[in-house]
Amino acid sequence: MDSISNTLPNIVDVEWKLEVVTNTPGVGSDNLLYTVVLKTDSGEDIRFTCGSQELQDLVYKLKDLVRHCETMKTELA
Repeated sequence: MDSISNTLPNIVDVEWKLEVVTNTPGVGSDNLLYTVVLKTDSGEDIRFTCGSQELQDLVYKLKDLVRHCETMKTELA
C-alpha cells in the first residue's frame, strides 16, 4: 500500500461551481453544469465538468467506496 500512497496525491479540499447554460431556450436541470476542482497535496489540481446526473452518480459511487472501506476496516480489526 505504501507504493500507492507515494504515487497518488491525497485530496485535501474540493471546490465547485454551478453554471447555467442560457444559450438554449427552456433552461432546466439538463442545462446545469458543475465544475469541480479536487485540490491535492501535490499542488496539481484535478478539474472536471459534469452534468447533474453525472455528479449524482459520482456521489453515489463515493458513498459506496466509503461503505466498502468501513467494512474492510471492521473485518481487519
